[in-house]
Amino acid sequence: MKWFLFFCCTGLLLVSCTNRPVSPSKASRRAIDTIFQLKVIAMQPKMDSICTHVKDSIYKVAVDSILEERMAEMNELVE
Repeated sequence: MKWFLFFCCTGLLLVSCTNRPVSPSKASRRAIDTIFQLKVIAMQPKMDSICTHVKDSIYKVAVDSILEERMAEMNELVE
């Protein structure tokens, strides 16, 4: 019985292969868009928290770096 199921499954896999191009229909595009939007909405709070964390940590470093460069430029002009 196991061999019969194995051969049936293998046969179905071989028959299901196709070389014809598949073009999405309006219904499938709508379904894909809906699923994508739901995934984006579900991920939005996590992405917002990551952006806030990165902004808080990188913003200070960037400002300090810019200030150091400007101070070095001013010191070069004065000397």
